[in-house]
Amino acid sequence: MAPTAEFCGIDPEQMGQLATSLRGAADRLTAFSREFEGKLRENGVETPALREITDIADWGGRQVSMLHGRIDLIKALGDGAPELGGAGGTGGAASVAAGGQGLIRLPDELKDYDLAQGLARMYGEDILVNFHSDLQAKLIHEHIDDVAKIAENPQAAAAFFALLSPKVRDSLPNLIAVTGSKTAKKDLAVFSKALGAALNAPTLVPAFAKVRDDLVKPAGSKVTAWSRLALLSGANAPSSVRSAAARALVLDEFAKKPKQDWRAGGPTETKKYGLPEDLVAMGLEVLAGDGAAVRDTFAKMGGNDVKLSQVDKMKLFLDRAKMAGTGDEVADAFGRAMEAGTEAKTEKAGQHSPEAAAFALDAIKVAGSLGSDLPKVGWDSMSVIAKSYIHELASGARFDKAVYRDSGMGVPESWIHLPPVTPAFYLSPGDTFRFLKTFVGDKQLTDDFDATAAQFRHDTLIAAARLDAQGTTRYFEDSAKMFGDLAGIEFKATLDVRGEQDAIDEVALNIVKNTASFVIDGVSPTSRGLIAGWELLKAHGVSMGLDEAADRIETRVEEATGARADFVLRLKYDMARLLHEADYPASGPPAEAMNMDTGKLKTYDELMAEAKKEASNGKEWEQVLKEKLTPYERWMDSNRKLDDKAEDASTYQGSERPKEEINIWD
Repeated sequence: MAPTAEFCGIDPEQMGQLATSLRGAADRLTAFSREFEGKLRENGVETPALREITDIADWGGRQVSMLHGRIDLIKALGDGAPELGGAGGTGGAASVAAGGQGLIRLPDELKDYDLAQGLARMYGEDILVNFHSDLQAKLIHEHIDDVAKIAENPQAAAAFFALLSPKVRDSLPNLIAVTGSKTAKKDLAVFSKALGAALNAPTLVPAFAKVRDDLVKPAGSKVTAWSRLALLSGANAPSSVRSAAARALVLDEFAKKPKQDWRAGGPTETKKYGLPEDLVAMGLEVLAGDGAAVRDTFAKMGGNDVKLSQVDKMKLFLDRAKMAGTGDEVADAFGRAMEAGTEAKTEKAGQHSPEAAAFALDAIKVAGSLGSDLPKVGWDSMSVIAKSYIHELASGARFDKAVYRDSGMGVPESWIHLPPVTPAFYLSPGDTFRFLKTFVGDKQLTDDFDATAAQFRHDTLIAAARLDAQGTTRYFEDSAKMFGDLAGIEFKATLDVRGEQDAIDEVALNIVKNTASFVIDGVSPTSRGLIAGWELLKAHGVSMGLDEAADRIETRVEEATGARADFVLRLKYDMARLLHEADYPASGPPAEAMNMDTGKLKTYDELMAEAKKEASNGKEWEQVLKEKLTPYERWMDSNRKLDDKAEDASTYQGSERPKEEINIWD
């Protein structure tokens, strides 16, 4: 029934009187019909009219049954409702007077309430209590489409859970799992979706308020708390409910007494649903994906009795994450909760909201305190945060200004902003370095971060070059220095975590893959070229500071490519190419230096690949390359400002200083 703005009232007491009257009338009609039908038949008179009266009496009897059922339903759904004019709903509604409270309001969904009542009785009083094993599993799944149907109507979903036995509701995950059902995970997800719909309803069925209250207060046992959290984990409940439930069912107590046995999920349930056994991890599961809920929880966790800072609260989870047994469950859920709280997947890098940024600052410092000792299951979440907060990490790696700074939301003294880098907070070099160590132990995560850093470097240097072209600023060189610092301490972090051999091998491999193996067959090297520039920064740092390592990396690259690993030269051409792409003032480059497909200057490696392809008749490719580079160099020489800018920027990016200074400022 579509909602209406008109008032629609039902008085159960008067409806009961109507039913009683109708019942009496039906009985009298039935008695009348039988008496006169017998007398008329004795005299051979046909009685079709009396049969119609009998049908009317039968209809009246059926309506009596329906009315009594409707009265019971309305009273049940109206249980706990406030007086009309209090906190009741608005708009179209079925209003009833129940329990002497006066008129109350229900959303006008009476037809769907009947379906909800039928399902609640069928599951709560029959299927989930009177059957076992395969038959029970079959019956649960057989009617799951009806649960899915009421999930589309928030009011009907609220009615279903309000009418479902609390004992059944609190053990629903267990009751479904122990049947051995192969569809248990899908079935529980449907019940969770229906619960989420009810919790998100714009107006509450009054009786559902008690269900909601039960979900956000202590359960009395860890097993029941786990079950409630399992039902909520897939409900997409409102932020306020997620936060209140997670706190009440586990996290407030965890903040007060963290050192206790928090295992609560049974092996059958955890295996069926893929949910953690650890109750603390389950609390975080309910929060994951909802940044507002995460931040609210960490702000309020423990209540007034707990005087811990947000950082201290985060450390409680990391302490538990280091424990044997369920530690990985906590670490994984904690990482995803941090992703949500920092809005790493929902807000754009460089445009983070103040509340998300403040949370991220604490998360980065806390995670960094463990560095590579953070459990591996949490590394991927740290990588997600790192990519989203690339502006903050790049700024945090700077050694040119306020190197002594502490991490914080305020701008450090003597700081010079480098547009378009827009950090929401300012990390110290030490905190930046320690946070990088939380994920660089994994090659794929490092590659993902490097792709983000490479794109950010490209975009920043292009923007800086365009700004420099308008005046006398040196944003291009200063930005190049910043990225050199970031690449330097990232490589230092990788050395510390993986060891020199592994770190050197990876840089060599990536250079070969992304830089020196370009093929000139009409394929643009742009995507690999961006990452190549980032790898060159790390390689140049190696070549300047670690003699034996430099020899190894150069040897590996030279063996793979047949070319001298001249990282400085490659960086210079990379800078010149970026300046030209940004339309930095200069004369037009020679045609042979241009890639006609991309409209950009060729990279050093494109020219080298061409030289190898064109070498013939006893002419070595090195000589061909020299001939190709000559007009390129002449063009740069004839444009001194561009040439000086490219030279300075390439020099700044290849500094060993970050790896040396981090030893002091870490």
